[in-house]
Amino acid sequence: MDYTRRDLAVAYLNAHEMPEFGPTPPVASLAVRMQTYHRDLLRGLRHLFDFTLKDEPALLFFLNSVAHSYRSNTTPLSGVLEAGPLYKRVDGTGTLEVCDELHEMHRKSQVRHVDLAVMILELAKPDDGQVVTSEQLRAIGVDDEEPTDPDFEWY
Repeated sequence: MDYTRRDLAVAYLNAHEMPEFGPTPPVASLAVRMQTYHRDLLRGLRHLFDFTLKDEPALLFFLNSVAHSYRSNTTPLSGVLEAGPLYKRVDGTGTLEVCDELHEMHRKSQVRHVDLAVMILELAKPDDGQVVTSEQLRAIGVDDEEPTDPDFEWY
């Protein structure tokens, strides 16, 4: 896979630490493996793109604010795994159409969050068109294959 500066921006957003709501997941859970994956991917991309915001405290603050907004941006049905009874109860009332509308607005908002993160990175260091590959990441010890859980057990 090839990674661009936009992927670096997404990595910053996805690796942003968020406070946990609920029980702490077990060490081997998908939730913990995803956190590790995102942190490692960001570390590898930052290294290979030779990118840092350590001398740009205002931009780092702004990027962290964008990342927090990106990560906390949800929809009314976010996290709902089994909505059959809910759908039956509200079917025909127009509420599902509003949820669909909010979902589309959420999707567009997420894209714009990434656009904003790219702009912030550009202010710190103009994009020179460099592309980083999976092979380069593996060469520095970063596995860029996203963890999966075939049993769909988040925790």
